[in-house]
Amino acid sequence: MPNFPFINLPQEFVTLLKSNLNVYSSPALILDVFRPNKAIYSVLETSFAEFDGNKGLENAFMTLGWQNFRERTASIYLYKTIYGHYPSKTNTHLVDEIKKFESRFSKNSVNSFSRLFLLGFYLKISQHSESEAIEIPRVMESLLQLSQGRSEKIDWLILILFHFLIALGEKKLTQYLVTGTKFEDIFQLMNKESQEIMASNLLSYGASIFESDIFLYEKV
Repeated sequence: MPNFPFINLPQEFVTLLKSNLNVYSSPALILDVFRPNKAIYSVLETSFAEFDGNKGLENAFMTLGWQNFRERTASIYLYKTIYGHYPSKTNTHLVDEIKKFESRFSKNSVNSFSRLFLLGFYLKISQHSESEAIEIPRVMESLLQLSQGRSEKIDWLILILFHFLIALGEKKLTQYLVTGTKFEDIFQLMNKESQEIMASNLLSYGASIFESDIFLYEKV
């Protein structure tokens, strides 16, 4: 079972990816999340200059829309992770894997949130750490079909099922999900080492995305 690293993800960007953007009425409110960080706001202004029509970052956002802006912003952080400095322009090819990951599980998520994109972003950046690459098995799609409807926190659901799958195997886990076994009961069926690794990994992910709710409340 792989060990998940703590990744120092950009807090402003993570905040937006975790948000229900239906509550925002204008691009200005989204950009206000970045605005207090003058350094990154300047990077965004430079990187998106080709889309702003000399009218500033807000105009670039209006030209691109949230999804395109989100993907291009992710490419800026990925470029910094890979090359050690920020780019002068955005490059959506850097986020192709994240987009494919998001597409894999989109029918199980709430579309107004970008939590699938967030998990993909974490996994992509973790590839450039010293930790073992984290691959989500293809069987995960069928396991998610056994869960109830769409999940707002699909990222946590995927990670929990991932650890159950590695520890217990597809056949046993499928049986438990079909019979409606509670997650806390499935967790107790794992050996102690697997339980400890799972707890450590979830703590690492939670710290990386500035979120502790999963450890305080039962609902995923």
